[in-house]
Amino acid sequence: MPVKSLMMDELGERALLLPDQLSEALTANDRVKFLLTLMQTAERRADRPDGPMPDLSAERRAAGLADATLDRSLADVRREADGALYLPGAAALRQAVLDGIAAMRSPLVLAGLPANEDFAAREAALSAALPSFDGDRVPAGVVDAITSAERARGDSLHILVMDLHKALNALQGELSEESIEGARVWRIDEADRSLVAAFMRGLNETAPLKFDHPGLGTTATRAAARLVIQNDIGTNDAHVLVIHVEGLAVTLTYTDIHVQRAAFFQSLFKPFGVRWDDTRTRQGEQVNEKENYYLCLGRYDAPDRASLERYLGFLGSRIVFLIDWNHTRKLLREFLRKPDGVRLLKWAAEQNIGHRGFLKLGGEQLLYEAIEFAQQTLRYGEKLHEALGAEQALDYLKFVLRVSTEGLLQGRSERFIRDEVKTELARRFHGAQQSLLSLASSHAALVFELATGLRDGLFAFSEGRANLDAAATRAQHWEQEADGLVTRVRSLVRRMHKPEVYSDLLHEADDVADALEEAAFVASFLPKFEMSPELLVPVGRLADLLVEGAQEMVKMFEAAGQVRRDGAREDFDDFLEAVDRLIRIEHETDKVEREARGLLLMQAPDFRVHQLVGTLARLLEEAADALSRTALKLRDHLVNDVMAG
Repeated sequence: MPVKSLMMDELGERALLLPDQLSEALTANDRVKFLLTLMQTAERRADRPDGPMPDLSAERRAAGLADATLDRSLADVRREADGALYLPGAAALRQAVLDGIAAMRSPLVLAGLPANEDFAAREAALSAALPSFDGDRVPAGVVDAITSAERARGDSLHILVMDLHKALNALQGELSEESIEGARVWRIDEADRSLVAAFMRGLNETAPLKFDHPGLGTTATRAAARLVIQNDIGTNDAHVLVIHVEGLAVTLTYTDIHVQRAAFFQSLFKPFGVRWDDTRTRQGEQVNEKENYYLCLGRYDAPDRASLERYLGFLGSRIVFLIDWNHTRKLLREFLRKPDGVRLLKWAAEQNIGHRGFLKLGGEQLLYEAIEFAQQTLRYGEKLHEALGAEQALDYLKFVLRVSTEGLLQGRSERFIRDEVKTELARRFHGAQQSLLSLASSHAALVFELATGLRDGLFAFSEGRANLDAAATRAQHWEQEADGLVTRVRSLVRRMHKPEVYSDLLHEADDVADALEEAAFVASFLPKFEMSPELLVPVGRLADLLVEGAQEMVKMFEAAGQVRRDGAREDFDDFLEAVDRLIRIEHETDKVEREARGLLLMQAPDFRVHQLVGTLARLLEEAADALSRTALKLRDHLVNDVMAG
């Protein structure tokens, strides 16, 4: 039977006492949770006495405790020889915790709820097992046991408090006198109504972003001088959000077992300048997810009533982004750098997009399907950001979250949304390859300039009118420009699937430029020696072949940019023809270079001329070899990886 009906049928006049007891029980919940936090902090202080002194005064006041001696008790804690914790006032703290739990159970007794029997049995068992804390000494291991939130370890006072709090929230909902924008409210003042409505407008604005996930139920009541708004967020017992409004001040108490999510939630309120005060960060400690829970307190002082309502609306609108946040953060590690996963979730919250739509469509499975569709089989252990590039991967995931959320909200079919996710990734992978080939074409154009400059310089020298020093200077300038393109290509290569393919390709193409620049430098020494013009005829033919080869390399990269598995056959044929011409040119340079060596052996006037002209011919032949290797590597990649898949 629903609680409200049960009360009407069985409680009679006792129901008049229930609202006050429920209000006291919720206040007791705040007190007990603070006292458990105090014990945990005392134990850490005893183990690290040289660390900064913790200050829990803000948390104490928020819990409604006026006793300032609780703050000073932390100064005298110590770890004793037998491992026990000495904590001044520990025996009184023990009793205060038990009294608080009894106060929390009181309205459940009054309401006659069947669940009270189980709570009573658990309370009795846990109380009986709790040591007495004689002499304010807490036996070793007791603090960890009573504050544990891990149900697998068995029951604890902390787990009992969480379960009682959940039952109190349910009872409060049944007692609600009316609904304001979906919030169940009771015993509020007239002035509270607009505040609850403001909070709920914000909550309802983004609530659709949770899709079919449970959570976001809200209750509100007045406890003494302050309005209390509670939201259940999701289904996690230790994930609690309580808002206290007193005058123009709003105090937000937030607990979470995941420190990263708590930090994320705090970061959302920077526009309002919320002051956060939490135990662990004030101590400067590293908090990990194995700890029981993470409690933080945020305070906002509004300058006026309108600002107060704006803040409450904003606060309500942010809660949905906590649901499944940590699950999403962890699965994003497979696709983004760790910091970028949090960046993505922060962006999604700021854009009112969220991540639940992405999860509803399959989360990581949605992305794996897209990777398979894009024909990009990642290497073992390789992440998407390593194949596509960190910023490109982050930008793609923004697209995925946006199209998932907007598509589902607009009622589009899941199949259509999945197709959008797949085709976008394929486009981005292909776009990265196109950018690489475009830069490679620009690099090839500079190689053509190097080859042409060297050929023209040699021709002019043969006619007695060349300044080969100037030609060498121009070659050095072009080679430096080529190096700049190489740097850009290397940056892009890191984003590509199979980056070793493009790295090798880049290495070979740059060898062409290096050999030609070195050849121009060597050629600048020709005017210093007397020699027969006939000795330079093979060198001139080699230079002609290099110009032709560089021109074919430009054509090859331009044709490669048009090659696709489903593209026109003519584009692939154009590419293969350019490759074939480059291979034939390389064979021809081998023949001419051998002719040059033979001629030098027969006619070189001395060793220096033989060395100079021979080195020049060898560098040109090496440039042709590098042209051929570049063509073959690009051909193998397009045939095996692009056309064959």
